[in-house]
Amino acid sequence: MDIINIILYSLIGVFVLFIVIGLAVANYSGQNLIAVYNQYSKMVVDFDNTLHFAQKVSMGEFNGRIKTNVIDGILTDNYYRGIISLSKNVANASNISAYAVCAHELGHAIQYRDTPKKMKSFSNRQLTSNILSKLTFPLLLIGIVCLFFNIIVSIVVVGFSIITLVIGLMAKLSTIKIEKEASENAIKLLKKYAYCDDEMLKCAKKVLSAAKLTYVASFLKSVLAWTMLVNKYDFY
Repeated sequence: MDIINIILYSLIGVFVLFIVIGLAVANYSGQNLIAVYNQYSKMVVDFDNTLHFAQKVSMGEFNGRIKTNVIDGILTDNYYRGIISLSKNVANASNISAYAVCAHELGHAIQYRDTPKKMKSFSNRQLTSNILSKLTFPLLLIGIVCLFFNIIVSIVVVGFSIITLVIGLMAKLSTIKIEKEASENAIKLLKKYAYCDDEMLKCAKKVLSAAKLTYVASFLKSVLAWTMLVNKYDFY
């Protein structure tokens, strides 16, 4: 009996530890990204801003087909259908943090160029999961209500709720992998087109790692949403 209690309490301890660590990462990844970004924004790469860097990469890698756009917001940078949208603080900067963010989005452009089928499949999964994820909690609530009227219907509805949650979590996991690949492309672009030395590349990797943590946090937020302790301080 003592062995069973030890195993049980150990499992509970591991579960609680997972929740604590998960909440810490989920709630503070955004602040960490801002802190790391600001830290390395003091290291100047070139006199040209990231818009010129993006144009240089566009000419060198895509024959000028990739366009750039400046948008509002903080770290709202993204790539979509041949357009690199850079937030104002990134577009007008020439530091390693801004270059890393810009290169990361260009890394996505390379993914769509080199592996179009893979990225199309990824985009479709993301769209599907975004739609289904909005149904998770409504279905769960409906399932709980149905419990008082028809237990079979309740089980079926709750089952669908769990399925939508699993699909959403799988999409979150695939996002982490896609973002990692984009960051690897970014480092290559910084070395080739911004002529970054080893020290600059090391700093860029730290910025990209902090950004990657926000995607890990997004996954953890989905897992721990039921705790109601996850904030919405997101930059992704």
